[in-house]
Amino acid sequence: MIAFDRVSLRLGSFSLKEISLSINRGDYYFIIGPSGAGKTVLLEAIAGLHRPDSGRILLRGQEITDLPPERRGIGLVYQDYSLFPNMTVIDNVSYGLRARGLHRHEARERVAGLLERFGVEHLAYRYPGTLSGGEQQRVALARAIAVKPDILLLDEPLSALDPVTQERFIADLRRLHQDEGLTIVHVSHSRREAHMLATRMAVIIDGRLVDEGEADVVLSAPGSREVAAFIGVENILDGVVMANDGGHATVDAGGLRFEALTDAAVGEEVCLCIRADDLIVAPGDDRLPNTPNKMSGTIIQIIENGPVTDVLVDAGMELTAVMTRRSVRDLGLSPGVRVNISVREDAIHVIRSALSARE
Repeated sequence: MIAFDRVSLRLGSFSLKEISLSINRGDYYFIIGPSGAGKTVLLEAIAGLHRPDSGRILLRGQEITDLPPERRGIGLVYQDYSLFPNMTVIDNVSYGLRARGLHRHEARERVAGLLERFGVEHLAYRYPGTLSGGEQQRVALARAIAVKPDILLLDEPLSALDPVTQERFIADLRRLHQDEGLTIVHVSHSRREAHMLATRMAVIIDGRLVDEGEADVVLSAPGSREVAAFIGVENILDGVVMANDGGHATVDAGGLRFEALTDAAVGEEVCLCIRADDLIVAPGDDRLPNTPNKMSGTIIQIIENGPVTDVLVDAGMELTAVMTRRSVRDLGLSPGVRVNISVREDAIHVIRSALSARE
């Protein structure tokens, strides 16, 4: 549906650097990365607002590098909604149809169902300045799809919404993707949003494409230490392979020995990624599951994080586990308590640093 072929683009002191990626028809494709990474620039290049300095952009199999925005058949919703302040809700939503030559009355009739669908029909004759952030976001989304694009671009659509409104809007987006079969490209810095919505995704850091693929693969098996840190892997340990017996490796990570699954050779430097929810924590006198990765340590800190709790353990190096608040309470865990921790070898993702390969 959309392809970037070695696209480079400079804007002032910032530049995209030879980006090559592909977005399939029907994808809910996330572009994530830290602030200033170039996510919005990439989105605007798809929309036709920036022309690459080199490389090609293809849309539906045809090169569109020089095609103006109005001929691309793409809907774009910005983070700040960009609604016309002097137009009512219904006129904002019907604006694209009127720009295509429809009479005002006919355009209003056509979008009446959209207003109802997005729950803003009662706001039809209100002005944007009188609406809440969530209401403005729904109006902006309705306006974008009123012209029936087959590609929808979203620039951090949830960032200005409160948590309750975010949950509702995520449900709206999921339903829109499923019902309309739209190809959606969603820019965000939120890993949580990607977990909930993405089918495929790209990670952009400092204008470079550093990872791309199926969303569950990128999020669970990052291709580099840099990506692992950005997507929030809590425990990232550098180590060296000490032995390898048919893919069952022993890795020394700063004095701690881990058994992990990898083809990395003896002596090879690797990076171990362990999700906090894969670490099992038990009081020091409790038996651990039958696993090769067992160690003991002392709880340093317990941090409540909504319905779950981060448990920081000193096991020769700091490790973070996540548990339910009830489990922490029932096990009597608190700072200073000795605990045993374990992790299955197949729960450790190994990044072969020298090869930058997924394992």
